[in-house]
Amino acid sequence: MFAFFLMASSSYAQNGSVQLGVAVESNLLLGSYSSAYNAGFGGGIKGLYGVGASGQLTLSVDYSSYSSKSGTIFAGQTLSLLPILAGYRYNLSSGFYAEPQAGLATLSTKASGFSFSQTNFAGAINVGYAKNGFDISVHYYTEGDVISMFGVRLGYNFSLKK
Repeated sequence: MFAFFLMASSSYAQNGSVQLGVAVESNLLLGSYSSAYNAGFGGGIKGLYGVGASGQLTLSVDYSSYSSKSGTIFAGQTLSLLPILAGYRYNLSSGFYAEPQAGLATLSTKASGFSFSQTNFAGAINVGYAKNGFDISVHYYTEGDVISMFGVRLGYNFSLKK
């Protein structure tokens, strides 16, 4: 993914802006995980590199943590997710955008005397609105048949150069 990001960024003249975004997010797990874990909270950083008049290549690193629900066999466990995703954001002149992403993610579970971690291929689709640096989006994230979630992200994008 990183090689793709570098190749694509060097093969186009930069017509858009370069930004660094920081965000907080809340996520709801779907499927069997939803009965075992509460809503997750986290945050992340995202680099946005302008290509063309309305596109941006993106590279994001996020972290989310989910506490287990009491009364389940998972009580006392914490689930954490660390995805690293590359993508392409298509910006409309109105401020709305769509952003598909793909990459790798590490899923970890920890409890007293126990820990487990695995790395999986991951993908997401974000739909949002960005204006004057503020960025709000909803996303669907999946690691295939391993885990999936729906989330809301609120962030701010700092311009690094135009």
